[in-house]
Amino acid sequence: MFALKKAGFRYDINGLRAWAVMSVLLFHFAVPGFAGGFAGVDVFFVISGLLMTDIIVSGLHQQRFQLGVFYLARAKRIFPALIVLVAVLLTAAWFVLPTPDYQELGSQSGYALGFISNIDFARADNYFDSAAHEKWLLHTWSLAAEWQFYMAFPLLLMLVYKLARGNLGWIFVTLVTLFISSFAYSVWLTPRSPNDAFYLLPARAWEMAAGGIVYMLAHLKRKPQVPTWLYAAGWLAIIATFVFVSNETQWPGPWAFFAVAGTMLVLLADRQSNMLIRHPVAQWLGLRSYSIYLWHWPLAVLLFFIQQQGTLSWVLLMMVLSLVLGHLSYQWVENPTRKGLTALNMKPATAILLASLVFTFIPSTIIKKSHFGGRVDPAIDLIASEVKNSNPLRSKCLARNSSGAPVGCTYGAEQHENPQLSIIVLGDSHAGSVVRAVERALPRSDQYVLDWTMSGCSIIAGIQSTTDFNYACDDFVAETMLRSKTLPSHVPLLIVNRYAQYIIGLEQEEAQAPKYYITEPHKDRNEAFFAEMTTGLINTACAYAEDRPVYMLRPIPEMPANVPQVMSRSLLFGGTLERVALPRVVYESRQARIIAAQDEAAAQCGIEIVEVAETFCDQEYCWGDKAGRPIYYDDDHLSEYGADFLAAEFKRITTRAAAPEVE
Repeated sequence: MFALKKAGFRYDINGLRAWAVMSVLLFHFAVPGFAGGFAGVDVFFVISGLLMTDIIVSGLHQQRFQLGVFYLARAKRIFPALIVLVAVLLTAAWFVLPTPDYQELGSQSGYALGFISNIDFARADNYFDSAAHEKWLLHTWSLAAEWQFYMAFPLLLMLVYKLARGNLGWIFVTLVTLFISSFAYSVWLTPRSPNDAFYLLPARAWEMAAGGIVYMLAHLKRKPQVPTWLYAAGWLAIIATFVFVSNETQWPGPWAFFAVAGTMLVLLADRQSNMLIRHPVAQWLGLRSYSIYLWHWPLAVLLFFIQQQGTLSWVLLMMVLSLVLGHLSYQWVENPTRKGLTALNMKPATAILLASLVFTFIPSTIIKKSHFGGRVDPAIDLIASEVKNSNPLRSKCLARNSSGAPVGCTYGAEQHENPQLSIIVLGDSHAGSVVRAVERALPRSDQYVLDWTMSGCSIIAGIQSTTDFNYACDDFVAETMLRSKTLPSHVPLLIVNRYAQYIIGLEQEEAQAPKYYITEPHKDRNEAFFAEMTTGLINTACAYAEDRPVYMLRPIPEMPANVPQVMSRSLLFGGTLERVALPRVVYESRQARIIAAQDEAAAQCGIEIVEVAETFCDQEYCWGDKAGRPIYYDDDHLSEYGADFLAAEFKRITTRAAAPEVE
């Protein structure tokens, strides 16, 4: 059924690597026309699956496959260039990165060298979020996923080969089963947990299995032929994905199928003379694709770090530098180490690789946990450190938007035998950013704050999401309403929420269909949508007011950029402090519907409004700092320092409330 024979160098694979790496590079440098260039990684995964299946299956069939040799060969290919990249970044960053950024780089380096960075990033921001450009080693997620595949895949095929007594047909069945099950899981998971689907191997394994299927089909005794029109359709599917897909597409999900299927067709056709892949430029890029991939992303991050991402000359410089450094890495790191390690026996080669990995990993761990003061101007470090000046219990006490129930953390009165509940803070992460300031404003040491906060949850009863199947904000609101009825009625409730994010949308979303709704999804943000959402806001606030005094904090001004980063980097690179500000007219315009809804809630059911504009804004601007120190830890969350400027308002609420003992 199958006729296995050793293939020589395949120009089509090398050329496809060139297309894949350049699509990723052009996407990351925001070149118009490559909105879906991130799909180049999917092309890489298919290629990897084909090559690994070739090595494993042919080795098993010829009874010469050795697991240790396989792992060592993969390590020779991947480890050296990655280790050099991490070492260079850690060394260069010593001289320029403020402490929080340097510690974060140390953390990312450790995860990258441990090949688990995909797991770490899956717990953080979305791959396409603006915060991604602060992660120097974000691109190593794909190396981690691929390495995990390398670890598990040969074990699976060895087991199947043994159980099937060498029948290669069962290898093919296994690959098809893996493809179907992983693809189905990816389609199911993508809308429910986008980060897990994007970063983690179970939802990506089908792409590697696709390459394995191509290998097996290509080695059938009667190999299926790919006609010219189908070969062209494969290329069209790949290129169309690069051009027409965007970061708004749920990925991988079903849409990744087109790039994967296109790659399968091109590889199965096995055409070596097509100038799309055989051109000397494509071959040059393909040989250096791994090193180019490694170096391009830190340079893309550097553009954002020095705030030159919109300057054409800088973008072109970094793109060229990506190719130059990729070439140098290929010539001076990849080739010499591979040849040198191949000349050694297995044990010394393994020892050298592991020692190099550990030698780089240890400094990464030390950097992650150490301050190393004096590397940069202390004034810069002080400003930059505001990014970490948030509630240390934030990750523990913020319920995730799929949990449906508050964690219920409490703050204050830890040493008292008979603590008294003074106030409840309800809302999303904006509430979480001020809850400790509320605690510090408590009039007495025997009082405490109850934290009811959920990340990404608008306090609107019945709210649903069109993009997150696990969105449990409605359950959270319902649960807190039930719990509210069981608590003393004199205890006030403070609602703090970034309502504009859910109703008005983020700036880039304002012209798109709303992601949130109550009764049914809306096609655009028309008056019917705004009426439904603001009415829901009012009715929900009034429902809480049936049980207790309710206060609503006015919207916290959303800054146009990460305040500590902009301010610290302006000093670092420009020598003068650049303040971050939002025109007050922009703040008032964006928040107009929210403010009007809050006012209506006050009129209907006596809710009291807590003003913030006079604290954070003057007549023209809302500012991101006070006396040169940031009051935000990012672009829209108040830091502990910033939240304390509302202490007088918080103290007014807690001192007005009667506070009898809680039985």
